[in-house]
Order: sequence, then structure tokens, then C-alpha cells
Amino acid sequence: MSETQRNLFNRRAGHLWMAGACVLLAIVFVVSVPSPSPPDPEPAKVQTLPAPRRDAQRPPAVFDVEAFKRTIIDNNLFRPLGWTPPRPIEPYRLLGTILARDANTPSQAILQSTATKTTHIVSLGEKIDASTEVVLIAAKQVVVSTNGQKRTLRLPIGF
Repeated sequence: MSETQRNLFNRRAGHLWMAGACVLLAIVFVVSVPSPSPPDPEPAKVQTLPAPRRDAQRPPAVFDVEAFKRTIIDNNLFRPLGWTPPRPIEPYRLLGTILARDANTPSQAILQSTATKTTHIVSLGEKIDASTEVVLIAAKQVVVSTNGQKRTLRLPIGF
């Protein structure tokens, strides 16, 4: 390397040192000078409701305890997945109907008790047992009423 090249190199290195020092000084200046902070926000005004009168009576809370308990019982957490409640067993089964052809012969239904396997031939308005009464006799179906609750008994398909 010649003498002129070395002088040129030293001069450039000196300029780089000076530029680096200026950048460092600018960084120190920016960091050390505090920036203006935004003004403090005004406190929010709080509106308060007037205190309730002690002599005013509150209405009772409406809460149906029985419905709440029924929900817990119906949706039991500890039942297996896919569990369905068992179907109630119908106490009577319809075996057939005899429809009236004239005013002298009433419509009749042949019912069988599922518990005792006894057969009952009943007409409209007759009681099968103490609480069950025949309400309607139609083709292939009979409507019975037990304690005011009506149920329809139908002949199985294919009869």
C-alpha cells in the first residue's frame, strides 16, 4: 500500500469514527430528553342511585323450586350417555273392536289386561277398573280415560 492510499484510508476511517460518534450522541440525547406526557384525564363523574327506602316492600323473587329440581332430576349428570327414560307399560292392550251396525247394538271393544292377562269386553262409558273408563270406540282404536288423562289404544299394524 502506498503512502497516499494509507492517508486516504486513515482519513475515511476518521470520518467513520466521527459519524458513529454523532449517531451515538443523537441516541443518548433522544433517550435522555423526557418526552412530553399527555394530560391527565379528568375523573369520570359517578352517578349514584338514591338509596331504597326502608319502608318500601320488595316483591318476592319468582323462582320455581320444583321446576329447578325437575331439571336436575331429568338431566342427571351421572346417567350413561344416550340414556332414555323407560317407556311406561300400558296396563291394557286392544285386541279388537266391534262397531255398531244399527241403533240396537252398541260398539264394543275387546281389551286384555297386560298384568293379569284377563280379557274384558266393554262398551262406551263402561269402567274397566276403578279409575279407567272407556271414552270412545272407533275402528281399530279405543280411547280410555284414567283419572282424567286420556290415552288411545290402537290395534297393532297387520291386524
